[in-house]
Amino acid sequence: MLRRWMIAAFSLSIALPASAQNWPSKPITLVVPFAAGGSPDIIARAMGEELSAMLGQSVAIENRGGAGGNIAAQYVLEQPADGHTLFFGTSGNMATNKVLYRQLKFDPERDFVPVSIAYASCNVLIVGANGPIKSIPDLIAEAKKRPGALSFGSPGVGTAGHLIGELFKSRAGVELVHVPYRGQSQVINDLLGGHLAMSFEAVATAIPVVQNGNMRGLATTCPVRSPQIPDVPTFAEVGVKDFAIEALALVAVHAKTPQPVVTRLNEAVVKIINGPNVSKRIAGMGLIAKSSTPEQARAMLTAEVARWRQVVETAKIPPMD
Repeated sequence: MLRRWMIAAFSLSIALPASAQNWPSKPITLVVPFAAGGSPDIIARAMGEELSAMLGQSVAIENRGGAGGNIAAQYVLEQPADGHTLFFGTSGNMATNKVLYRQLKFDPERDFVPVSIAYASCNVLIVGANGPIKSIPDLIAEAKKRPGALSFGSPGVGTAGHLIGELFKSRAGVELVHVPYRGQSQVINDLLGGHLAMSFEAVATAIPVVQNGNMRGLATTCPVRSPQIPDVPTFAEVGVKDFAIEALALVAVHAKTPQPVVTRLNEAVVKIINGPNVSKRIAGMGLIAKSSTPEQARAMLTAEVARWRQVVETAKIPPMD
């Protein structure tokens, strides 16, 4: 194992400018904008272990939750732009927040450079297993028969579950009522109790309640069926077009980080994401391992900003402070 990482580290240093060969010159901090224990934190720690072995410097995980990731992002931008402070961002705090918040102290597109995508996650539209709705056509028919009678829950205004629900309303041509909660567990509880008609849950959240028979998965926003719940079709399969949605997690750095350092960091992160250990960990959590060039990651985030800006404007979601 050690010999393999030594070879990988040596190969990364070949033909790189001196500024990249001298990096890292001190321990690295990977800032996670969520509390410890969630999927981003678990994957960041797995990546940090391998990044440390590959680069020969310790990698500390620092959790800074709050304000939808804005606190952590601002903290990273306040550190020296030398590639020793990394941000484990998501499409939420790197794209959606730009159109949701009234005033950000930073511009995610301007002030950060994406290094690589790390993984993608999808959502599943779930309903109570004992209810009358058994398919997306059933749901759309019922919603059109009774406009505004069906509700969908989310952990709060501006969250992924909320925005995806608003986009579904537009794509399916139906009127649904959004019910915001203070947390994901409350949404699941009210679904189980029959107080909500549906919700758009992350695949990792949906897997246990679908597999144990408490909930019925109607469709997934993944471009292809999720291997964890292969019986659940994609939205495209059931006739809802232009509804393939993947939330992204990525590594990013301050925009003023030297390009040679970004290049070397990208090569390291891509090797780790595509390696057996981290990719297996990602898949085991119902996520999709995915790497990219910095340019590809930036293009994905730019597309996310455009998509969710249109949703926010169409749904008339008020700006957040």
